[in-house]
Amino acid sequence: MRLPGTAMQRWTQRAIGCGLLLLSVTTRADVVVTEGSQLNIDVSPVNGRIAIDLLGAIWSLPAEGGPAKKLLAEAHPVRRPRWSPSGSRILFASETPDGSRLRLLDLEQARVTPLSGVEFHDQDGAWHPDGERIVFASDRNNTGLDLWEHDLATGLEWRITDWPGDETEPAWSASGRHLVYVHHNQQRYALMLRRHGETDQEIAVAAATLSAPAWRPDGSLITFLREEAEGASLQMAILSEPVLIREIAGGESEASGAASWVDRRQMFYPADGEIRSRGFEDRRSRRLHFRAMLDTPAPRAPRQVSRKTLAVSNPPQGRLVIRSSRLFDGVWQGYRANMDVVIAGGRIEAIEPQADRDDATLIDLGDVTIIPGLIDSWSAMPDTLSGGTAILAYGVTSLVAEPDPTIDATLWEGEMQPGPRLLPAVTVTGQADIPDARYFLARMASESGDIAATRAATDAWRAAGVPVAAESRTEAIATGADLVLGAATTASAARQSNAANELTLVSGLADAGNAEVLALLESRQAIALGQHAKRPSRRFGGLPRLPAGAGTVVAGSRQNRLPPGLALHAELRALAAAGMDGEQVLHAAGSNAARLLGLDNQIGTLTPGALADLVLISGDPLATPGDALRIVAVVRNGRFFSLVNLLERARSQVRVE
Repeated sequence: MRLPGTAMQRWTQRAIGCGLLLLSVTTRADVVVTEGSQLNIDVSPVNGRIAIDLLGAIWSLPAEGGPAKKLLAEAHPVRRPRWSPSGSRILFASETPDGSRLRLLDLEQARVTPLSGVEFHDQDGAWHPDGERIVFASDRNNTGLDLWEHDLATGLEWRITDWPGDETEPAWSASGRHLVYVHHNQQRYALMLRRHGETDQEIAVAAATLSAPAWRPDGSLITFLREEAEGASLQMAILSEPVLIREIAGGESEASGAASWVDRRQMFYPADGEIRSRGFEDRRSRRLHFRAMLDTPAPRAPRQVSRKTLAVSNPPQGRLVIRSSRLFDGVWQGYRANMDVVIAGGRIEAIEPQADRDDATLIDLGDVTIIPGLIDSWSAMPDTLSGGTAILAYGVTSLVAEPDPTIDATLWEGEMQPGPRLLPAVTVTGQADIPDARYFLARMASESGDIAATRAATDAWRAAGVPVAAESRTEAIATGADLVLGAATTASAARQSNAANELTLVSGLADAGNAEVLALLESRQAIALGQHAKRPSRRFGGLPRLPAGAGTVVAGSRQNRLPPGLALHAELRALAAAGMDGEQVLHAAGSNAARLLGLDNQIGTLTPGALADLVLISGDPLATPGDALRIVAVVRNGRFFSLVNLLERARSQVRVE
């Protein structure tokens, strides 16, 4: 890149998320990062060096600031580094699509060893001062996050808390005798103190989020974050009788992690994308400047998704009119009132104001909302053929999934065993796979480890017009992929440093920690289909948030491991909890997804010429996204199915099979 002026002339750009907040670009195409969002930091007790997580990697920098050195970068983002008491190891979390795993980086031997099994979600690892034990939060009993300890010498583990809700972010005092942690149950947060030999005590309680507790080395107080609508404040609990709560620093609205104390007089903490240093008696903090040198990602060619045309198989005869009070067409903003959707040959012929119609069958269900049929952009297949009808009962009319050879999905196109439209996806293992434009999505397998070969394969599939997906942002940038599957790192799924490098996030946000997601298990469909005992996996410590300006988001459900159909509604509710409004949520499962797949104006919107895929809802999904599950009926390729009919068909097909 050639810039006018001197060779070191720079510009700055603020991009949201993934730690890439302030960039400096030189003519050598180096990128200098000097700030980061959602930073976590920790000060080494041996030499004062500071470990930080930045752009999904772990770095260290001198105590006085300056150049950062990258210590660890992996395919999946790594977060929350914690120095061992000896300063020779770093405990960290690896954020995979299936959840968080704790691992140890041995700096002397340059080796990483796992502490967590792949079947568990483990987070918030912290050292005991003796250096022989780790305390952490885990969902091992599938009843919320509890605190556990791990003995490094023997590998033995034992649970140390079991409250309703979640216990997270444990921290031992410098003496190793006292423990502090956060307890969250429903809408209530409490900072819990366990003194040696005493019962646990609540020392701070709030409806607002409390997080990031840290001990002052002399054990006299605990710092923590209190998050309000206007931002986060750094506070302290003075361990007097009674305990006194005082604010240390306010107005630092993006404080993201625990303070790390150098000694009883000085601490470092992350706030507003910076590292701050503060003396205990100081009224103001000082910024610790650092710089991390990155290689500029190789540019990718603009996305060119091949345009595909969907045919209507065996369309119903005659004309059908669906009448509604409200219609969301996915094209215009908001609702259109009192409209008729005229259907012929399995396609939408017209969308017109309500009128008398003698040449068509009219279905008027009264005060209902019509939305486009939902698209799941990355789904598992059902276990059996009858599962297709169950998926349709959730309003999912199109499904991107890897075909199952035991299921003939063409049968879903007919009236006897209706189901969603299968849009086939494929997993690509390397250059030997020949690009095939019939696929709607290609997932790059990350097992090969050969970045060059994966990049070449990605380029070939993209040239064939097939969007390519990776399982992490790091892998997507390295290989040139278009999408990130799942949101193991929602903060790092945002817009890249230029438009050509923009990634699309395929959601994967649903988690057992979201009460709205769990409420789905009591829905009419889940109970009727015997899915109420299913439970999503635990993959996040709290409700994930999408950063402002996160670019294109589409709904995909495979990562949450719920049954298809139910799984997509879990994602819709998770997207709403992550900050999307109702219209954005419907676009994620509608027009955004159709555009990604090269099917815009065919599915995902209600417009003349589009396939007649409609969902009729008793509710207002723009105001309340969860209303998308209040389904009255589904129209698939112009065929009308009431919800009662679909549920009866699904249950009877299961009995037959």
